[in-house]
Amino acid sequence: MAVAAASDIMEAIRNAGVVGAGGAGFPTHVKFSRSVDTVIANGAECEPLLAADQAVMVIEPAKVLAGLRIAMEATRARRGYVAVKRKHERALRALAEAARREDGIDVFALDDVYPIGDEHVLVHEVTGRYVPEGSLPLEAGVVVSNVATLASIADAAQGRPVISRYVTIAGAVARPLTARLPVGTPVADAIALAGGPLVERYRVIMGGPIMGRLAPDTSAAVTKLTGGIIVLPLDHPLVRMREDDSRVIVRRARAACCQCMSCTETCPRHLLGHRIAPHLIMRAVSMGPGAPPDAIASAWLCSECAVCATVGCPSGLSPVRVNQALKQSMARKGMRNPYRNSKVAAHPLRAARRVPSSRMIARAGIASYVTRHEDDLGETDDLGTPGGRAGAAPVTFRPDRVSIPLLQHSGVPAVPCVSPGDEVEEGGLIAEIPEGKLGARVHASISGVVTGVGEAITIVAGGSKR
Repeated sequence: MAVAAASDIMEAIRNAGVVGAGGAGFPTHVKFSRSVDTVIANGAECEPLLAADQAVMVIEPAKVLAGLRIAMEATRARRGYVAVKRKHERALRALAEAARREDGIDVFALDDVYPIGDEHVLVHEVTGRYVPEGSLPLEAGVVVSNVATLASIADAAQGRPVISRYVTIAGAVARPLTARLPVGTPVADAIALAGGPLVERYRVIMGGPIMGRLAPDTSAAVTKLTGGIIVLPLDHPLVRMREDDSRVIVRRARAACCQCMSCTETCPRHLLGHRIAPHLIMRAVSMGPGAPPDAIASAWLCSECAVCATVGCPSGLSPVRVNQALKQSMARKGMRNPYRNSKVAAHPLRAARRVPSSRMIARAGIASYVTRHEDDLGETDDLGTPGGRAGAAPVTFRPDRVSIPLLQHSGVPAVPCVSPGDEVEEGGLIAEIPEGKLGARVHASISGVVTGVGEAITIVAGGSKR
């Protein structure tokens, strides 16, 4: 594609506010600014309980492939792959049928192991290449983009901004489902759509149960990055692990780590040949000021997949929380990741040490919440319409009120271009990228009246100014 045309693609993606839907929300118009030879559509969705990416692939396979083709043209890539777990048969069939009409695009079936959707792991599984330590797939000549992001790119090419996304509401709810929710939908509304909680006292994890973050309360809102809303009892281990103070976590590591190496032997990045050994980091923490600097700095290489804490440690310790605390401390001191080795090679026992998703689910204590809904979207599953059938497009829930965050992406918050009392139309621009900064545009997800502008823009539907 000509440079001018590639520039037009980037402008359309920028205008639509597209960000990476499967990670930290990096603005996509920046991500696609370099040339590579391969683009991988990440449909692994390795987090348990989630089915949002599966919904995109089953319901909108042509849109996913259209977005992949645009990404290939923008980056001048010759090869494109859609990577999806082999067990997700409906998604595989839908994508394979659509890909038959696409030259240079193949569907790649993945094993059901965790965390196979991690970018470094995925690049190696699909291409056999290695992403250098502390680097992005770009350094291996690859761009990895979530399937939901690619569908948004296809929409952007038609002038449609990102104002909604598929979200799975699961865990301790009456009717686990996947629905299309406008950005800014209150978590409380989403839980009500799933029939309400099954327990009186609960917490909500935004994202997947393993790597997601605790919501402060149910007034939190769906963002462009929200693939899951997981309701868990207040005393669930995954909740307690997140609520424990990081200083307590570190004290436990100093007191109880027996240096058994189980955390290291199951660490996905260690198994790819990266110089991270969680057990050595735990030992370094116990040494205090005399700890080897290299051991502490290697925490930068942690992907925070939590295999070490969930599957690896027999003592119930949390190396991942220790690594998070160390990275936060180093960042406050202005320290940066010194690890950039490009000559990495997989551990000879990597294939045998990969963690089956079923083991991760059992050890995380969420087996009772797994349904066929997330397992394979089978013929009798509900994709989002309460009481509906699989294959029927999920309803797009229409809340009475949305609160759309100005920062739901990497970079700086968008700058509001509306004021309280303004009437806005669905899809209209409400916040712009600051001049010369990394960010993403924000658009109204419903039509209505702006009633508040702060860290989020609140819109009330129906023209009411209440």
